[in-house]
Amino acid sequence: MDATKVGSLLPQQFGGILLGTLIGANMNSTADQIITMFSNPAKYIIRRIVVANASISLTTAAGGVYTAASKGGTAVVASSQAYSSLSASTLFLDLTLSTTGSASTTVKSSIPNLYLSLTTAQGAAATADVYVYGDILQA
Repeated sequence: MDATKVGSLLPQQFGGILLGTLIGANMNSTADQIITMFSNPAKYIIRRIVVANASISLTTAAGGVYTAASKGGTAVVASSQAYSSLSASTLFLDLTLSTTGSASTTVKSSIPNLYLSLTTAQGAAATADVYVYGDILQA
């Protein structure tokens, strides 16, 4: 796509739009943390969730991303997801998206946010940033 000709295109005509973020996620907490979805489009598909900018080496943190609080709804990322490869703030991790159930299908606007909910806390003060990318579909 010619970068000089994107002005008239709509977000759903691009791939990999940033759909939501959680900046400074507490990686030492097992409480629900809201990943705020920006414009809450009527339909979208989650294609990628990236965690970056870890404040310390995340040696023990593990947990998933869900469509409802208290590890409810659909597990978009499994509760066993490890963050141990984030050993420096310059690294990033593409989380493994669940392929079971409806996690790989369209998420509707009735789910305005996602939730990061760790199963195992880091054990020391730690933060990281979470970015959700995907495709916006026409309603």
